[in-house]
Amino acid sequence: MEKLLRVLFVGCIVTVTGCATQAPSIQQGPDAEISPEGLVRVDHSKLGLSFVKPNVDWSQYNKLYFEKVPVTNDHPADYRPPRIDRRTDGLNATYDLPPEILDKMSAQFAITVKDVFNSEQPFELVDTKGPGVLVVEAAVTDIRLSAPIESSRRSFSSMGTTYSESSGSMMLLAMIKDGESGELLAKAADRGQGFNQWSQNNQVFNWGDVKTVYRGWMNDFKNALMNAAAK
Repeated sequence: MEKLLRVLFVGCIVTVTGCATQAPSIQQGPDAEISPEGLVRVDHSKLGLSFVKPNVDWSQYNKLYFEKVPVTNDHPADYRPPRIDRRTDGLNATYDLPPEILDKMSAQFAITVKDVFNSEQPFELVDTKGPGVLVVEAAVTDIRLSAPIESSRRSFSSMGTTYSESSGSMMLLAMIKDGESGELLAKAADRGQGFNQWSQNNQVFNWGDVKTVYRGWMNDFKNALMNAAAK
């Protein structure tokens, strides 16, 4: 998983925005974009960049197995974080989330999965792989904050307030495999962010944006599975 996620990270991380308005469709013909794994590019995907194996009978899958989702501070090699002004931001200001927050974000992803794929949905969450199961391997990475972490800022200790147009953004990298054979069926990458509106940049608002982005990703994934199975 780590190697393939790294390929996704390097190849996709700068280009995806997730703004499809037309119905998704697999590219056709000699000019179709093919991934190194033999997957074909999906045009107008809800997620920023998607590839899928053609001619898969998605209706055979009614169960989902999610691997634990790692959340990291990793960035592509050419990424340059915003400059920190030590005079205004403070000597301890940083854009790197501490391990306990990354762990909390990973746990929240699992909570969101259970919220979206609940008992009222056509897909059952399971804890074992096998026939009829789709295995989802994903990672959240390249987290780009619009301001240094609240507790690291000078304004935090002085009871000041920081405002920003958004809390920032983060990247989802995902692979979907057959639960019996382990065959790669699809992969996707998408950059998600909360609402673009000026507000206080603090833990409360930023955590709300994390939940919003997670729910958006899972709803898009659920709808894509339902549409594919119906064809």
